[in-house]
Amino acid sequence: MDNLEQKTIDEVQKILNTNIKTGLTNQKASELLITNGKNELAKNKQTPAILIFLKSLIQPIQIVLFIAAIISVIAPLISSKHFEVKFDDFIDFIVIMGVIILDATLETIQQIKARKSVDALKSLSKPSAIVLRDSTVKEIDASELVIGDIVILEAGKYVPADLRLLESNDCMVEESILTGESLPVAKNIKPIKQTNILADKKNICFMSTFITSGRAIGVVIKTGIDTEIGKISKTISENEEQVTPLEKKMNRFSYLISILAIIISFFVFISFIISSNKSNWATYLMISITLAIGVIPESLSAIVSIALSFATKRMAKNNVIVKKLESIETLGSVNVICTDKTGTLTQNKMAIKKLIWNNEIILSDQFINKTKNELAKTLFLKSLVLPNDSITEKDERIGDPTELALVDFAEHLKIDEQEFRKKYPRVFEIPFDSERKLMSTVNILEDNKRFIFTKGALDQILKKCSKIFINNKIVKLTNTYKKEIKKLSTSLSDDALRVLGFGFKQILSDELQTEEDLIFIGAVGMIDPIRKEALIAVQQAKAAGIKTIMITGDHATTALAIAKDLDLAYTQYEVMSSEKLEQYTDQELESAIDNIKIFARVNPEHKVRIVQALQKKGYIVSMTGDGVNDAPSLAIADIGVSMGVSGTDVAKQAADVILTNDDLNTMMTGVLEGRNVYQKIRRAIVLLLGFNFANVISIVIISLLLKISPLNATNILFVNIVVDSCLAFGIGMSPIDRTLLKNKPQLRNKSILNEIIWPLFKVGLSLSTAQIISFIIGMSVTDLDHYNSLKNYTKANNWFLFIQQNSNLLLTNLDDMHDFIVFGRTSMFITSIISPILFTHLIKLTNWKETKKIDWTISKPLIYACVIALLISIIVFSIPVFNSKVFGLASINDTKQYTNWSSKNMWILFSSLGCGLIPFAFILITDAIEFYSYHLSNRTWEKRQKLIKQIIDQEQKEKKEDKKNQAKL
Repeated sequence: MDNLEQKTIDEVQKILNTNIKTGLTNQKASELLITNGKNELAKNKQTPAILIFLKSLIQPIQIVLFIAAIISVIAPLISSKHFEVKFDDFIDFIVIMGVIILDATLETIQQIKARKSVDALKSLSKPSAIVLRDSTVKEIDASELVIGDIVILEAGKYVPADLRLLESNDCMVEESILTGESLPVAKNIKPIKQTNILADKKNICFMSTFITSGRAIGVVIKTGIDTEIGKISKTISENEEQVTPLEKKMNRFSYLISILAIIISFFVFISFIISSNKSNWATYLMISITLAIGVIPESLSAIVSIALSFATKRMAKNNVIVKKLESIETLGSVNVICTDKTGTLTQNKMAIKKLIWNNEIILSDQFINKTKNELAKTLFLKSLVLPNDSITEKDERIGDPTELALVDFAEHLKIDEQEFRKKYPRVFEIPFDSERKLMSTVNILEDNKRFIFTKGALDQILKKCSKIFINNKIVKLTNTYKKEIKKLSTSLSDDALRVLGFGFKQILSDELQTEEDLIFIGAVGMIDPIRKEALIAVQQAKAAGIKTIMITGDHATTALAIAKDLDLAYTQYEVMSSEKLEQYTDQELESAIDNIKIFARVNPEHKVRIVQALQKKGYIVSMTGDGVNDAPSLAIADIGVSMGVSGTDVAKQAADVILTNDDLNTMMTGVLEGRNVYQKIRRAIVLLLGFNFANVISIVIISLLLKISPLNATNILFVNIVVDSCLAFGIGMSPIDRTLLKNKPQLRNKSILNEIIWPLFKVGLSLSTAQIISFIIGMSVTDLDHYNSLKNYTKANNWFLFIQQNSNLLLTNLDDMHDFIVFGRTSMFITSIISPILFTHLIKLTNWKETKKIDWTISKPLIYACVIALLISIIVFSIPVFNSKVFGLASINDTKQYTNWSSKNMWILFSSLGCGLIPFAFILITDAIEFYSYHLSNRTWEKRQKLIKQIIDQEQKEKKEDKKNQAKL
């Protein structure tokens, strides 16, 4: 069905085997629908929920945890003499597997929720088509169209498939979604020569383009993925999914932590085997597993999901739908926004900006003040409204954008378009013709007088005019006047305004309605005006360190004029046309792209090249757009942003984010959310890794010295999962920090660990010290007299020496040495719980280098999270089964087992709480010192700069005085 634009209507009818007068039969249409399929665009292949879940299970961290879970069961089983299986041996396995499954489930749920939001948005619009079948005109679902169907097109409707036109009555079609051109194109039925340029196919209406005025009848020549829009849709659906910067950073982080966990565990296990009794290898292996679990931040994925989930909900309320959770953080890292002009930066409708009135240029809002003559004003407004075919249906304007702009201007001046047309009825018209570039109507005015009103291209209007209405009187239109008007018109054109002229004259009822001897009354300069919210968005982006680049299919002059209004670009040197772009190699484009703010007259392939060049330069690129021609670049960008109202399905399909209100300013809300998400993730990593490294340090030191593990795997998992997850909810629900929009965005290749090494070191060092002290205090409480008989030890005055001397005995008689481990573990466990709860309130201090101030505000969600974490911990201590069997802690209810339990309990409780304050105090003091040292050095630098400036000013002042004195002499 190719090249039908070159065929005559009769040839098209024969090739398609259809009947123009009766249409297809219902039976044949049904057969073709079964054979060729529905008239639908290609859809992205959605990953099944089970595959999302399984993919979550094979992350590096999850694999290490899974191996640890398996070993935790196998090691005790092999080391036992009779391969006895006890329930206690499965506790660590059950807990670890529960953590793995919980993380995968959370991630799966969030992705499915995001997918449903997008599907709901798509279902809001279901296109229909008016067809002729079996000699009957009826409306059907557009998806049921088949090749050969006769389709009736009307103003205000979208084209449902690719059509070869059979009839065209002043049919004007907006094709900006395909070509980027903002002005409608006149369609006809004449065969054309072979061409691959879509804009030159004047007898074809393409799927998803919009009929702005007139009507037409066409025959379907292509449907679904075979249409021009379908080809692009198919390409997009086949593209591999882009990996976001956050995913890359988190993947690198996961691999690093997993390798670190394996190395530390292996090193400690080998150290035990070399230095101790090899028969206790199972115990050593369990200690190594505990270390591996201690390194891995099990709740990090949950924290990331929580932060992204809350951000997604807030963004949805602000008209931003995110298809993929990780895209939120990418939006926050964006440092270049490539945006389409039409519909994104501009309103996608024409508006009068300036007028030529009384042979001078005035602004549109000056018209009333500059017009003292009521007759002139009335005639001019009639010239705008009466020769105008735009219509209003149910408060919706339908028509050519140029004509709509004329009516809008009149209505702004309190003219009711519908009342005006009823009052001054049209009795004759000469329709617009692309060759004449004019349109005229004859209307009956007051006293039954007939007037002809003509509008059109200014040069054509001037040819038809012999007089001019100027300075409240009608005079001859001399060559001097014409030159002045043309000069003014050139000035408007230089500002990228489309100029339209107007003329009129009174005629007799029997006079021939000719467009001759008209009276020139004025002209208007129109442009697709900028959106106010786009201006705000560009300014916000600049303040946030984000570069904005305009990419448009429009002319360079028009693009630069819009850019000036947006404060985006000012000179032609910041503009690159498609012709120049095609002359550049990829390397030359990369070199020049830093200085370019506008790319004009570009096609979809150019947009892809531009995005790729920016990415190679290290930029994180956001591409915004609403048309089919934007789809390829939306798909390849780091973050594609589509418009929800004006955006095509193809654009929405290719994008990662959809703005449901078509407001670019809304995107900056997404940028703010993205930066806050990144900040929360970074804070969470400081919290989790800091405490995890502290656990590793304290476990390694104590286990190497005493050959025992101070904490078991379940203890660490409880702190990492339960306590830290509660705190994660608090961090994720914390209010957003709006000051982050004043900071520069993150670099593409910057590691997530770069800026948190020092905070990690401080947290790890202070907490590990607190844990070791707490463990020592806990063990010192135990009465050693009970163990004197074990190895002829007469005095229990050095318990640490006792443990070292009896380490092998301890490992083989854990039941006898139970008190030592239990009291030390209990004390250390309490410290490990209290420290995160206290430290979480200082987590914002680690961000002072960005905000340049310390944020002392208390977050209510964090307070609630801390209370919940504390309550859960108290419950664990209160239930004997959890307390002793699962966690291996001192049982509160079993008072007979330990002498003087009450006093020991209080001693352990208060000492461990006191140890928990050590990291809190250490971080508070060190950050305060760093903060005030920073500001002190800044003040010193500022004073020095001020002094230097004073010296320079004084020298300049003295030089000026010397010059004055010399001049006097």
